[in-house]
Amino acid sequence: MNKCIKVMAVVILAAGLFGCVAPRMNLSVPIETDIALEGDKALVYFIRPNTLGFKIHAAVYDDDNFIGFVPYNQKLPYMAEPGEHLFMVVSEAADFMKADLLPGKTYYVRVVPRMGAWRARFSLAPVTKDQLKTDKVRKWIENANIIKNNDSAYKWASDNHDSVLKKKAVYFEKWQSKDEDQRPVLKANDGE
Repeated sequence: MNKCIKVMAVVILAAGLFGCVAPRMNLSVPIETDIALEGDKALVYFIRPNTLGFKIHAAVYDDDNFIGFVPYNQKLPYMAEPGEHLFMVVSEAADFMKADLLPGKTYYVRVVPRMGAWRARFSLAPVTKDQLKTDKVRKWIENANIIKNNDSAYKWASDNHDSVLKKKAVYFEKWQSKDEDQRPVLKANDGE
């Protein structure tokens, strides 16, 4: 009996660490050229350098607007209007990050996996101006492939719109109940 329990514990732990999904969805394609920053916009890269839950794709949103999926070791560019934003990441749950963006600046947001009940959950973490100066972060940025959504990503977003809004309603209330210093913010001066 104890051996059976130990085996089940290992299986559950492995599923949580590596994601329990069917074969990897093909929701993005590489971009061969650099993204040109439009002068009156802000460029935000969502980057995912951590391998935890590498088979799970994290869907990112600007409020209720689908931006795209961020797979492991990839970066997804998003040309945003300057000003205040509420970014959301969705998988098994939803999490949020506020942002204040300036025109003509480039920002980076880490998509951070963490253990969920059945598969990886994600949070968003601002890459600060000081972090951008570190070798570790520069390597993440340089080594990640730039991607864009394909039609499958937009179909997923359309098919799952209601589910995403339900998760947003539940988890945004929880996020707002946190102390202010526990709610991540990408600050205007974090851009380069």
